[in-house]
Amino acid sequence: HAHRQMCQTYGLAFERMAEASSVRSQLAGGLKSLGFAIDGEDDRCGSDWKIVRAAVCGAFFPQIARVDRPPKEYIDSLAGAIEKQTEARRLRYFILTDAASDSTVAEAEEDESVGLPWRRQEMTTRAFLHPSSVLFKESSYSCPYVVYSSKQAQEARGDKPSRINLSDTSEASVYALLLFGGRLRTDTTRNAVSVDKWITLSGGNTTVVALMEKLRKEIDALLLKKVADPRVSLAESKVVNSVGLLISSDGLG
Repeated sequence: HAHRQMCQTYGLAFERMAEASSVRSQLAGGLKSLGFAIDGEDDRCGSDWKIVRAAVCGAFFPQIARVDRPPKEYIDSLAGAIEKQTEARRLRYFILTDAASDSTVAEAEEDESVGLPWRRQEMTTRAFLHPSSVLFKESSYSCPYVVYSSKQAQEARGDKPSRINLSDTSEASVYALLLFGGRLRTDTTRNAVSVDKWITLSGGNTTVVALMEKLRKEIDALLLKKVADPRVSLAESKVVNSVGLLISSDGLG
């Protein structure tokens, strides 16, 4: 009864939460049988939201949507002009079209050879957050990208056109995109880094990309080592601790 009451209070579906708990128990049991210390050091970051957010972002990549904000507006005050808070309904979300998502490596290399380090605007299509999403009323993001678990096509009804709805969305993490996303590229003219040629992060350069790629290789090596022998302890790994600090502090640690 207490669990049902909590779900009602926070707008959650009790049946879905019970199903999620059951699936989690099954997955945890499978990992434990393989030797992972799910109640020990392998779960020591379970309460750190930024670490969890990065894990979710890496797990669902490349299911990413770009968040476009409207032009800034200002209002007068006694202290001078201050920026007006953007309304959630004015934010626009864009995802790659199915054709762009399924583009082959050869096509990507061909684009790069003719000097197109970024995907063209026509390769994206507008999407909308499902009203049940916890981000539906969100108006401010520290990272201009969100990750989603699924998308549904909503048919046209009356004067309302067809649209794509995104479900189970969560704000992405800049360092998760850099470390666990797709291929990195730089554009010195824009002072930016792109992930898979369409996720654009400002302030990047060849040094940043080189460091991220080196760290990626170290992470891959550790993951392979852990999969080969789940009982191997990574608690004292400098790479693991560095990645954790980088993500939890947003690069300021």
